[in-house]
Amino acid sequence: MKRFQFQLEPVLNFKQRGLDALMAELAAIQASVVAQENRRSAAYQALADYDAESARKNAEGVSVTEAMQRQSCQQVLAKRARHEDAELERLRREAEKKREEIAEARKETHSLERLKETRKSEFNAELAKAEEKELDDLTAARRSAAATAAAG
Repeated sequence: MKRFQFQLEPVLNFKQRGLDALMAELAAIQASVVAQENRRSAAYQALADYDAESARKNAEGVSVTEAMQRQSCQQVLAKRARHEDAELERLRREAEKKREEIAEARKETHSLERLKETRKSEFNAELAKAEEKELDDLTAARRSAAATAAAG
């Protein structure tokens, strides 16, 4: 009995492996986004803690030099927090770009899978038609043999 073979199976497999690779890349990027969100939160928490400590010390009274040092530290912490924001935004854009690539790869893979199913349905229909014809031929041959035997 003839077996169904999809000639584009290697292409489908290649596309599926590509999709799997893109999904793995997206997972890695998403892990980076989570880690970056944590770093961003830590940077803003450090800034908030430093602001609170500075406000407390300023209320107690500090020298001008110490106040300037605190202000400089505060600027450094704020700059770090902004840098973490920018990095988080970059990673989010990268993740979105990867999602778009995955959507496109899914479309390609899905269209090949639909084509495979269509071709398989056509193959099964032809196979059923061939089997039916073979049965009809056998039935006709038996009738003919029975008619010849009855006449003879």
